[in-house]
Amino acid sequence: MLDKDNVAHPVSEENSAPKTSENELLATETFGGRIHVEWDPTAAVTPIGQLPFFIQFLKVGGLFEPWVSDCPLRYVSDP
Repeated sequence: MLDKDNVAHPVSEENSAPKTSENELLATETFGGRIHVEWDPTAAVTPIGQLPFFIQFLKVGGLFEPWVSDCPLRYVSDP
């Protein structure tokens, strides 16, 4: 018999995230403006996956410019 106070994996907090339907458009902010992402529940993968949400993370967090300035790549052209 299991002891409720001594459980290896206690029950976690309830997920309070709003429920969205599979066909609902999700708006994300990008550097090119707002885009809407729609999931295809029948697809195994999507062409751009989670990229719009990563772009929004970089934009909203003010992380893109510092990331680019720390980038070791330098573009030069031949004369």
